[in-house]
Amino acid sequence: MKFTFIVLINDKIWQRYTRRPHYSALAELGDLIVIEYPLTILSKKFLKRPLREIKYYLKYSWSKRIDTLSGAKIIRPIILFPSILENPFCEFINRKLVALFLFSIKAKNSKEIYFLTYYNQAWLIAKKNYKRFILDMNDEWSMIEYDDLVKEKIKKLTFDIIAKVDLVLTVTKRLRNKYNCNAKIFYLPNAVDINHYVPSFDTKTKKTKEPSLIYDKEFLSLITNDPRKYIKSIDLIKEIKNPAVGSISGLAGNWSDFDFMAKVEELLPPEFNLLSTGNIGLPTKQDFLPGYFKYISKNRMRFLGHLDYSILPDFLGKINVGIVMHRMDEFNTHSAPNKIWAYLAMGLPVVSTNFLTEPDKEIFEGMVSFANTPEEYVEYIVYAYENDSQELKIKRRRLAVKNSTFNRAKKIVNIFKEKLNL
Repeated sequence: MKFTFIVLINDKIWQRYTRRPHYSALAELGDLIVIEYPLTILSKKFLKRPLREIKYYLKYSWSKRIDTLSGAKIIRPIILFPSILENPFCEFINRKLVALFLFSIKAKNSKEIYFLTYYNQAWLIAKKNYKRFILDMNDEWSMIEYDDLVKEKIKKLTFDIIAKVDLVLTVTKRLRNKYNCNAKIFYLPNAVDINHYVPSFDTKTKKTKEPSLIYDKEFLSLITNDPRKYIKSIDLIKEIKNPAVGSISGLAGNWSDFDFMAKVEELLPPEFNLLSTGNIGLPTKQDFLPGYFKYISKNRMRFLGHLDYSILPDFLGKINVGIVMHRMDEFNTHSAPNKIWAYLAMGLPVVSTNFLTEPDKEIFEGMVSFANTPEEYVEYIVYAYENDSQELKIKRRRLAVKNSTFNRAKKIVNIFKEKLNL
């Protein structure tokens, strides 16, 4: 059976490091087509800044692109109406416009498998015929805005799309159990591109030569405390001195615990260097703002800017301990950050806030330390640095290899064959 995988991502650029490796391994098992986040003509965003949106579209999405590594065909359609609108006419028009983009690359003599990646994509599900649909849930979307007014609406939309698709994949057991309204929901944890994150001690794995991303610098957020830097050179990384503790995602708005990290930075011995890629994101939830402003008034961590995906392994190669700074709350308890697998793939010890429930920690086989307090967090960092060994590095790498993106892709295909009799 030949497969054509069609991924509809809720993001502007296929090559953003948080999404592309998650699906690119599917190209090894069939044809891969990626539909990027649509250009929506009648959305508030477009009407507010049409020249910028049109410029972006013409520069990056005027014609179909081919991903240089996976061979995926990448397109970005134009639609008229925001897909969140619950209006049959709007949905009909949007579907017809997307169909125009799909027509020229329509799969022949193969089973089409569509990957939906957000709660508001149900309108893309037309009459199934020979098509199959997977909903890939990476977050608890109803809580992502930390806004009680929209929580129930998004939760309803999530249940609606679950009812329409053939299968649902969740990256945490917590998420599966919450939405497990039928037998078609499966827990399938996140994975890592082990050919990208290759540590120096792994001499058998051939590292993929990753090209620089196609990045529109204006796409990077221009909020307060954003370094506004997009870095391709490793010169900055060469300056990192040990002992170094680092993150590859910055402190992100509502997701990160600013109060917790402020205390960690105060307690961590002064010889430790704290570094992070990305920026310090402004929270949208009012309750988190005091902690944010207090943190940025005297933060110790050095934020390097947005490092190109191709040099992230170089950054991690200079780090002694990888850290996760998620807030310990109901939203994050459903999360499964890819950065943990990137750290493990590089052989790094990992210290995290205790944001996961026990069932979702099992996948890490005891190789990630989860701290309840800043004091524990600092204790785990110091211990990890002082007691690391080559044997432990190899064990972490082996665990990551077992959870590679290719192995995840094979599991997806096997689930489809078994549950849908393909």
